[in-house]
Amino acid sequence: MKEVDVLIVGAGPVGLLTAYCLARYGLSTHIIEQHDRSKQTLYGRAAMIAPRTLEMFDQLDLVDPLLQTGFVVRGQVHYDKYGERIDVKRYASSNIKDTFFDFLLLCRQKYTEDVIHDGYKRVSGQSVHYGTKLHSYDISDPRDSDDYKVTSNLQPPTGPVISIKSKYIIGSDGARSTVRTLSPIIFSGSQTSHHFIRIDALVRTSMPLGRSGLVGIESASHGSVLWACLDHHMTRIGFAFPPTLWAQNGAQLTQDDVVAEAKKALQPFSLEFERVDWWTAYSVAQRLASTYRAQGRVLVAGDAAHTHSSAAAQGMNTGIHDAVNLSWKLAGRIKGWYEEGVLDSYSIERRGIAEKIIEQDTIVATLTAGEVPERYRDDPGFERSSVLSEIYERNQALNVGLGVNYPADGCTIVANDNNKLVSPGERAPDALVQRPGIRLPVRLHNLLKNLGKFSLMLMCGNPAKTAASLHAWHDYLSGPDSHTCYQGDLFQHLTIMNMPNEHGSLVETLGIDDAGDAYFDVDGSAHERYGVHDDEAVVFVLRPDGTIGCISALRDTATIVQYFAGFLKVERRSQGESHGGGEKALGDGTTGEVDIQVPNVEREEGH
Repeated sequence: MKEVDVLIVGAGPVGLLTAYCLARYGLSTHIIEQHDRSKQTLYGRAAMIAPRTLEMFDQLDLVDPLLQTGFVVRGQVHYDKYGERIDVKRYASSNIKDTFFDFLLLCRQKYTEDVIHDGYKRVSGQSVHYGTKLHSYDISDPRDSDDYKVTSNLQPPTGPVISIKSKYIIGSDGARSTVRTLSPIIFSGSQTSHHFIRIDALVRTSMPLGRSGLVGIESASHGSVLWACLDHHMTRIGFAFPPTLWAQNGAQLTQDDVVAEAKKALQPFSLEFERVDWWTAYSVAQRLASTYRAQGRVLVAGDAAHTHSSAAAQGMNTGIHDAVNLSWKLAGRIKGWYEEGVLDSYSIERRGIAEKIIEQDTIVATLTAGEVPERYRDDPGFERSSVLSEIYERNQALNVGLGVNYPADGCTIVANDNNKLVSPGERAPDALVQRPGIRLPVRLHNLLKNLGKFSLMLMCGNPAKTAASLHAWHDYLSGPDSHTCYQGDLFQHLTIMNMPNEHGSLVETLGIDDAGDAYFDVDGSAHERYGVHDDEAVVFVLRPDGTIGCISALRDTATIVQYFAGFLKVERRSQGESHGGGEKALGDGTTGEVDIQVPNVEREEGH
């Protein structure tokens, strides 16, 4: 019987990315998809990729082919029911800040899946097993010494049922998830009476700015109409289907029917269809799994864990965040790096975000259907476009992903009174720095690739003012309490100095070489973004998913020791065993504790 670390059921973007990440981190995977790829709907489905999702793809080395394919959107145009352009306060695509991906990328799901699948094949040498269904699974007694506790029975396209053993099983198999159905997980929520249409087509229209990106149209008959420019000159049109018409022939809708309704929805502008690639009619269900982890070995992600409308384009983006959050925790747990609580935090963190998205969606879906949400029914000044604009403005950081924050849990996110511009639980911001000698900027996120490791980023200010702190950090790295004494390839390090790019490496600049690669913040903008003054030295501990886990003054090494001791379960190396933070050969050929030598300055004696 075949044995793998993880069986993944469902090969949409969420399942594919989970498989890719786990393979990238060195785990064995087997991924199945019940649909035959050759018969599956090629186009349509999710299309909008948000800025934070693009950052995640970038740190996983997947973003470039997506950028070469998708349609870049900054801003949005809005028309009222008379065809007059109106101003709105803000939508998700407007005034995106604090990222170099300051735009939405509109790229149909087929192309997103192709990019991730190619990456998965590249790192694992495997492909998806299409046309294969999960028939059942069984979990052995926890007291059993065999770590491959999940036995799954799979039905391939032809032949008899086969069995496969795995340490964990992940359900990324959509709203009708077989994994979730077979588990004790409860999927509760509500079904609305609203029905929506989505069409991807090659079109011609009299509407001005039809290829500007995103357009919102307040239709007199079809609610808030979505107009989105897609890849390959295609356009997505979305609108609410009138309830009376749905009652008449909703079950027998044809492509001609939805095309005719689209033309009515876009009035007073004309609309002609040259080719339709895909269309769908759907109703909205807001549902949430009771937990994202059950029976110890069963996990769910994406639509298998949460469903909501596409009004705010959160479905795939939320699922991608699920996959990134889950993958590093599961990989570390399987490798024996982390305590059980780290994997438990996946459900706690991601379910909390889904609750916020569903709360927003219950209002937005009603508004886009052309109806008035209950909370606004007694408001004489209610105006749909204004309310939508206000909701999108209030939730913009959440919707673009840059404002997704996780609460401190005393595990991998530890709160502290650091008084910095960033806090534990937040995404680590991007910034520009320089490599030694090369006076061209490089993005910080490009130096912090997602390799399944924790990153320790030293913002060491101006070394002329922080030499004592740097000296204390070097002593810590060389000592027995250092985090680098843990067995396993758990960490990556880099040091950012607020000084001119003149002297090169850490050995030359600081007299040490055990603090990772050196980079120069020549204009101080990176330090400023993180709230670090030039006379401060601060270490930011970043989780593999780019979330800040801990912030500590560089001299407060006890905070770092306590942080990793809280959730790492790997053994430490013996005192004499070599480790990544041990004694290093220095520029003068000596080893052991040294003074930090900064050119032309005296070393600080203390604070």
